[in-house]
Amino acid sequence: MSSFSPGDIVKKRYGNKVAKVIRQEPYRSDYYYCRYYNSKGQPKGAGWYAYAKELVPAEPPESPETSMAIKTLYSFKKEDGTTAYGTHIGTNSSNDYLIEEKGTGDIHVLNPGDVEEVLPYTFSASMDGKETHYVCKPDAVKKGDYLLYTNGSTPMIAIVTAVDTKNKGARAKFNGKRLVLEDI
Repeated sequence: MSSFSPGDIVKKRYGNKVAKVIRQEPYRSDYYYCRYYNSKGQPKGAGWYAYAKELVPAEPPESPETSMAIKTLYSFKKEDGTTAYGTHIGTNSSNDYLIEEKGTGDIHVLNPGDVEEVLPYTFSASMDGKETHYVCKPDAVKKGDYLLYTNGSTPMIAIVTAVDTKNKGARAKFNGKRLVLEDI
């Protein structure tokens, strides 16, 4: 069973909102009082209680200053047919994207349909009635695969519902194994 300390950054096992552990309840060693973060990275509003098995460690929320520093990476085809990567730095009066190429600093004027956001390879799995996205290597799983999730206190079965989902909000790598099923 996981244990947390005041100040630890957590989220609910199947949630996306980041929270901070405020205190551990004295009468239950596995019961915690937590508060969600606001957009400025500070705890906000009334808190809530959760058991340790309902929580997982999380990364601290981005502050507005750091989130502005992270730019979306796009891929595009150059005139010579090679693939290049760059960031969107603006839009001109014709609604074309101005993309600054990584490494060279060259500016390319491209139709929004000619650029593709670079995203990790992700898959979607249904577990305990909830759909969750995970990052993985291409061809690591196939639609319909059964997976054994071992990150929690109780192992659970997940079913891969879609692959190459290109999901920005995907969780980290799936913690578990792919199951091989045989008829009995």
